[in-house]
Amino acid sequence: MPRFVDRFALPVALLIGAILLTWSSTATGDALVELRPSVDLLLAGHVGAFLAAAPLYGPSVLLRAPFLFAADALGASWVQVFLAGALACMLAPLALALALDGRLRTLARPRATRTAVVLVCLLGPWLLRATPMGHPEETLAGALCALAVLIALRGHSGWAGLVLGAAIACKPWALLAVGPVLLAAPERRVRLLLVAGATTFAGLAPFYLGVGAEHARGAVQGLRTAPRYFHPEQLFWPLRTKVFAPGSSVPGYHGPEVVSRLAHPAIVALALPLSGLFAWRLHRGAVQRRDALALLALLLLLRCLLDPWNSVYYLVPAVLALVAWEALAREGLPTGAIALVALGHLTFVTLEPRISPDALAACYLAWALPATWLLARTAFSGLRVPQRNAQPISSAIAPRTSPGAT
Repeated sequence: MPRFVDRFALPVALLIGAILLTWSSTATGDALVELRPSVDLLLAGHVGAFLAAAPLYGPSVLLRAPFLFAADALGASWVQVFLAGALACMLAPLALALALDGRLRTLARPRATRTAVVLVCLLGPWLLRATPMGHPEETLAGALCALAVLIALRGHSGWAGLVLGAAIACKPWALLAVGPVLLAAPERRVRLLLVAGATTFAGLAPFYLGVGAEHARGAVQGLRTAPRYFHPEQLFWPLRTKVFAPGSSVPGYHGPEVVSRLAHPAIVALALPLSGLFAWRLHRGAVQRRDALALLALLLLLRCLLDPWNSVYYLVPAVLALVAWEALAREGLPTGAIALVALGHLTFVTLEPRISPDALAACYLAWALPATWLLARTAFSGLRVPQRNAQPISSAIAPRTSPGAT
């Protein structure tokens, strides 16, 4: 009985925690406008209309569908249906927490460290308001990217490709994880890439084939062009100009058109040379394959810094990647991930309604730029681990060599 309790106590506790955190707020944010029209069509049985009306992250709705239909069958309101789907998305960081806890057990890490890692996986998305802002799929995709790297580290190329492809189908920015996942894999990288491509196609095909090229063009446009409206928490804020809507005395902020056109492509393009640099450092033995998680965290943090539309929940994927790296590479608490969550919450939630946009931009850059530099140094220099820990870490991430392992 004690062994049974020890095995299932943590998953049950995490599930209860995920439920409580998901249902702690009834705000639906952007989902009311972006998601509800298509979800209402899906629940009414109009699948073709749902495919035509779905937002860019429509494939994430397919993963939430069982929860959405179950809530609707029980007579739930729209808010309750949305939260049921958000709970489905929270299962991904729950799985990440369990995977990391298993690795930490293997590494004989202290209970305090294990507890902190688990709490960051669950509380990070909550404190950074992914669900109340209407985007629980950001948490889903971020956790899937980190899980794909962890699975690749174990040598399961097929499963890593499947998880990576699901992440890309859910959120196109997950393309940033392709390099880190491939670099984490010890072998069978072509197989990994093929499975990821096939999974991405399977997730996106119903939307593109159902409504034709118009949906595909919309998806590509979303990848290529950022909104001209500027949020203060990003690198290009000094280039903003103040604008007023007709009849309004409340200012908004626009940026140069060149930033709008180039910001998103630049984010994706940066991943190529940075992944190439990591590959060179890996070949020279300066970093280890597990440091691909640090590379992933760097790319995801750069996405926040360089996107003029940067919002609080954009930070969630970077936090999940960083806590996964810290769990494998460091003996102490995941202080980097904890700091990112705390600084993100302070800037976007506590300070944003209380200080001017210029002050807010200065506060954001004051920690985001040093954090990016520290992550870059970590990703390309690695972390020296005492020799006494080398064997446990190696065994914890070594690929399985049993027959049929993928």
